[in-house]
Amino acid sequence: MNSRTVLERRFRSRVKINPDFQRRTVSYQGNKQEPGLRWMKYKEAFSSSLVKQFINDKSPRDLLDPFSGLGTAPLVAAGNGIPSTGIEIMPVGITAATAISQVANGISRDSLRSTGSELLSRIASQQNAASSFCFPHVKITEKAFTNKTERELARAREFISQVDDPTIGHVLNFACMSVLEEVSFTRKDGQFLRWDHRCGRQMKSRVNLGEISDLTVALSNKLTQIDEDLQRVKDCYGSEKPNFLSGSCLELLRTVPNDSVDLIVTSPPYANRYDYTRTYALELAWLGLDGTAFAKLRQQLLSATVENKPKLEWLRDMYGERFRVHETMFTEQQALAEVLGNLNKRKDELSNPHIVRLIEGYFVEMAVVVSEMGRILRPGGTVFMVNDNVQYYGEELPVDCILSDFAEQSGLECKTIWKLARGKGNSSQQMGKFGRREIRKCIYEWIKP
Repeated sequence: MNSRTVLERRFRSRVKINPDFQRRTVSYQGNKQEPGLRWMKYKEAFSSSLVKQFINDKSPRDLLDPFSGLGTAPLVAAGNGIPSTGIEIMPVGITAATAISQVANGISRDSLRSTGSELLSRIASQQNAASSFCFPHVKITEKAFTNKTERELARAREFISQVDDPTIGHVLNFACMSVLEEVSFTRKDGQFLRWDHRCGRQMKSRVNLGEISDLTVALSNKLTQIDEDLQRVKDCYGSEKPNFLSGSCLELLRTVPNDSVDLIVTSPPYANRYDYTRTYALELAWLGLDGTAFAKLRQQLLSATVENKPKLEWLRDMYGERFRVHETMFTEQQALAEVLGNLNKRKDELSNPHIVRLIEGYFVEMAVVVSEMGRILRPGGTVFMVNDNVQYYGEELPVDCILSDFAEQSGLECKTIWKLARGKGNSSQQMGKFGRREIRKCIYEWIKP
């Protein structure tokens, strides 16, 4: 009997289907109509309804999300009067979450309206902005906009830099950031940034994304949406102000005291090769990241792409002797070792030879995250984690069972692995070679006895 079968049998009785959990529940789809959360198309988010269900079930004293993204979990907790903290390494997420929180906690509607109108007038004017306010392109974003939009974005950047009220300035900056894709020749498409052939780049295919929005129209619509939602955002998220921490949870979780958190609700990046610095390149460039900052951020992200280099030495230096426990959890996980061994034998056949390094990095780092969650959770506390299993070259990785094994080695009990009734299909390339195989999409429920 192979090691994966042994592991799967160990957790089989705890894998259950909950009809209340659907794809819409565990994705951004569930937030498309939610005030505040609908302002930014951040596909990596889960729904506010999912967080509300967990809060209603557990009645926690406080909440933490180590991968908070758009800030959904901390914002919902705050709206229920629960002290909450979100840790997020992507500046895009921190910018969006902070803007929603600012609107929820006392921003002046009249000031936002009047300053927003002035911004739109400035964009529509023919007065050129100083060259220092041109869009700060990096290589991946060059030619993303028409010349007209480039000039308009520069005017917007110059105007926002002169807004006296920092809260109003932040919300307007966020509003501009949230429409960049709409006014560009790009669209987010899974792990890629898809380009329209009209952009002027050398393209292999003639993709046409349809009408490209005008910045004034797109931004006006966004500001109207924010204005329409303003009171509802205050009602939903205004009871308590969340604490948003910018940085890697691999580093920041160390600073959280033992037995100090009641409820952790989170969804880490999946081990699926998505590079968020690529898909959110326009937004990151807007926020001022240059090429060096892009490379640094890519490396600091949880290892989920083939471009991530190992963080072992960094983790050893940071955790000292404690890292031995994390590393042992990884090295002694037999099902994981089995998959890595099989992939290593076929390394020359893989679409990218660094896939093995990706998987190794991902699970070493997740061993650290899970172990730290076990340390900081109060007795009686709960972790809810949304994640997907993955498959590479026909080798399925039971991420749910592997991480649940890490949890149980960290003093937690895997109570339930909630499986969505409908899983995720493998890629067309893998389907052609290995046949159709549905991969589990799950929510893990771990408790601390």
